[in-house]
Amino acid sequence: MTNLQNRCLQLLKIFSGLTLVLSLYGQPLLAGPFGVQNLTVSGASPGGLWSALGLGLDKVINKAYPGSTITYQTSSGGLANAKLVADNKVPLGIISDMELKSAWDGTGVFKGKPQQDLRVLFRLFTAESRFQATHLIMNRDYATEQGIQSFADIVAKKPALRVAVNRPGNMDGDTGIAILEALGASLDTIKSWGGQVIRGATNEQTGLMADRRLDLANFGVSYNHASVTEMANAIPLMMLDVTEPVANKVVASIGGKVCQFKKDEYSFLEHDSTTVCTGAVLVVNKSMDDDTAYAITKAMIENLDAFKSAHRLLAEATTAESIAEGAVAPWHPGAERALREAGLIK
Repeated sequence: MTNLQNRCLQLLKIFSGLTLVLSLYGQPLLAGPFGVQNLTVSGASPGGLWSALGLGLDKVINKAYPGSTITYQTSSGGLANAKLVADNKVPLGIISDMELKSAWDGTGVFKGKPQQDLRVLFRLFTAESRFQATHLIMNRDYATEQGIQSFADIVAKKPALRVAVNRPGNMDGDTGIAILEALGASLDTIKSWGGQVIRGATNEQTGLMADRRLDLANFGVSYNHASVTEMANAIPLMMLDVTEPVANKVVASIGGKVCQFKKDEYSFLEHDSTTVCTGAVLVVNKSMDDDTAYAITKAMIENLDAFKSAHRLLAEATTAESIAEGAVAPWHPGAERALREAGLIK
């Protein structure tokens, strides 16, 4: 073998090793000045609403940079994603506004350990889109039997209520608990009435409600979500109003925004109902290089239709202006450059 052949072989080994290291650590591999490929985004459960966001992001990147991909990775939710991104375990993470506030401020599971290496690329959906809205839904037969027309009646009558909120470690569960407490019924209070508290994901709550093994479901899903439809097809329902003062109190404490369901939006609604909604953003570590952050954000701005095709609510609610709505954490400089160039922020 000649010296030239030996040198070429050595260079090939070095290049192969570098590629392997980059792949193992989940960092973006650049194809050209701004091309991005083989990125991972950490979401939540498979088949859920956030998996649709992952699909939309993959469509955007693939359209902007053919052959490039974004792979959706399941996790326990945005709180876990905040830590994964902050620790550079994954390059991209989906996180709700409430979860980002907790991570940034160092509260809740992050108590005393603020995750301030997080940076925002762009918003995936706004709170106003009601992509993630708290539903406080009761079995109407149970409510009639107990003489319940509002949550105030529950507090006054103290029934042995079977209520569910999302699993521990999930911000949706924390939101549900905060709402119950602000309404005057903490989990311990409900238990003291002889009631039962179940910690379960949305699909678990849906099955329990449909089987009449649960009196009150408390979860955050999109307006007209399939789980709500499934419950409504199985048993008569009623929605309890969170009330505006309570919603404002919860939002001031943990984030999100006050929002509403209109009377004609659900067949079981007898009047407009106030609740708490939250939006979500795509976050990265501040160490992501500016060109990569710029490339991903620019791809999103220029290929919104590809993103919107991933879910009906995205199609209805996503605009160039909505993706530029800020969050508690700052923009990544590369993302900020792309948003400014597009005239979306000043």
